[in-house]
Amino acid sequence: MAQARPILFLLAAAALIFVTSRFVKPPPPAPRKPVAAKPAVDPGATPVIPMVTADMKDGKVIFEKVCSVCHGPDGGGRSDLKSPAIASLPEYYAKHQINGFREGRRGHHPEDTQSSLMGMIAKQLTEAQAEAVVAHITKMPRTLPADIEKDSKNADVANGQMLFQERCMECHRYNATGEIAFGSPPLVGQQAWYIMAQIAKFKNGQRGTVKGDVNGAKMVLSSNFIEDEQMLR
Repeated sequence: MAQARPILFLLAAAALIFVTSRFVKPPPPAPRKPVAAKPAVDPGATPVIPMVTADMKDGKVIFEKVCSVCHGPDGGGRSDLKSPAIASLPEYYAKHQINGFREGRRGHHPEDTQSSLMGMIAKQLTEAQAEAVVAHITKMPRTLPADIEKDSKNADVANGQMLFQERCMECHRYNATGEIAFGSPPLVGQQAWYIMAQIAKFKNGQRGTVKGDVNGAKMVLSSNFIEDEQMLR
């Protein structure tokens, strides 16, 4: 009988634990600290260069799989990538610029990151692919970029109009729509930050300095009249 007591005690303890577990609720688990979501794209990471493949023959396909990554699905540009609006560019200008990237007249300066990336992409295109994508871009409807500036940001608009008439209108026409005779692009509908950046590049030698870039050289001379940022605005 004495030997059975330890066994009976263990059985009673086990039964007590079982009954207690059925009626006593365990304490709730400690709340977990929220984990910060990782951004889809690391702002400091090197941009992924879209790849052009040999089977891309249609201009629309090339635009959708390659160009739209930086210039947006409607060709309106992206301010976060400093890429301009390109939808509905005139053929003479779009063709000249894409060939400029392919041939190294643009995107050659090591400090011009955006143009260097564009040059890497354009050099992947064959001549036929370049012509196909240019044909598609020129037929795209012009869209007002979502990030286009709606105000003058304290700029002297009247003075800007006078400077445009004196310095820009001769090549870009009175209505800023560009001129095929001078190879000049339309300025209307383009983001102000992009126009300002390009003028700065003409001034500091990042653009228009390669031998054979006749139109770029003209802009280098024309940009010299801009004395400060306020005049640029």
